[in-house]
Amino acid sequence: MELVKMVNELSEDEAFDFYENMFGALADKIRLNILNEISKSPNKNLCVCDLEEKLNLQQSKLSYHLKKLVDTNILIAEKHGTWNYYRINEAQIQVVLSEGTCCRIF
Repeated sequence: MELVKMVNELSEDEAFDFYENMFGALADKIRLNILNEISKSPNKNLCVCDLEEKLNLQQSKLSYHLKKLVDTNILIAEKHGTWNYYRINEAQIQVVLSEGTCCRIF
């Protein structure tokens, strides 16, 4: 999904779908832990191998959660050799968590 298309250009029903997907992706303890670990890393990105170790998760379970975050554009994946590195899409987080969110949709 394009970043801010943004919510201003969506119909009310489409905006509700957008926010449902975004908040659904954020409404999981494991995914919040992933975002927390990435935000604490010095380069603000982490390899999937580092996330496996830090979160003590099997690769298959971690991949499921990473896909949810990437599909909603909350994380950006970059391939470096054989490993994927993930960083937080700050602009998308700002769209989802802006003060105007609740005021605009309610």
